[in-house]
Amino acid sequence: MSSEQFESYELEFDNIARSIKRKINSQLPNFTGEQRKACIRQATKEIERAEDLLQEMEMESRSAPPAYRNKMNSRLRGYQADVEGFTRDLSSAGSSAGGGGQNARDQLMGGGDSYDGQRYDQRSRLLDNDQTLDRTSGRITNAQRIGEESEAIGAGVLSELDSQRQTIMRTGGKVSNVDANLSKSRRILNAMSRRIMTNHLVMMLIILVLLGILGLSCYMKFGKK
Repeated sequence: MSSEQFESYELEFDNIARSIKRKINSQLPNFTGEQRKACIRQATKEIERAEDLLQEMEMESRSAPPAYRNKMNSRLRGYQADVEGFTRDLSSAGSSAGGGGQNARDQLMGGGDSYDGQRYDQRSRLLDNDQTLDRTSGRITNAQRIGEESEAIGAGVLSELDSQRQTIMRTGGKVSNVDANLSKSRRILNAMSRRIMTNHLVMMLIILVLLGILGLSCYMKFGKK
């Protein structure tokens, strides 16, 4: 599910955040010169990766079910505040190295103190380009995956709607059958009622005939005396 990928990004973000804190709070105060610049470059790369992870997590939260989306967005805002704090702390640490108002990203590209330093910067830029390409490819792959998940969800919804439509149609057919059966039952009850009435009339007629015969017999028997 989408939340599982979000948790995977959170785990990577947590590892990067600890590494950034360690560089800013423990290593930079003890480094000088090229070693300090290299540490700033590494911390800057990790901040950039953290920003990429925030973008990935934001994409995941947009595609997550509403029940999970608010919780994801709340955690995401906290991570964004952490990254902003890392950026400020790294900028302050870079400025305190004696570079005036120069920030950490300027120190990453500034310099040329030595030939080795220039070669290191070139290698760093090449590595940055490779990492940027990898991250871009990862984002494209992730966007494709989210698109496929959305397409699958849409297909599932359409299938469910079609199933519900068929259920409604079957229910309508059953209602029609029930109505027809009720009409038939009503006709049968009416016919039975008519038969009962007819039987009552016939019985009354028979009783009247029998009473007439009885009366006639009595008259003939006692009237002649």
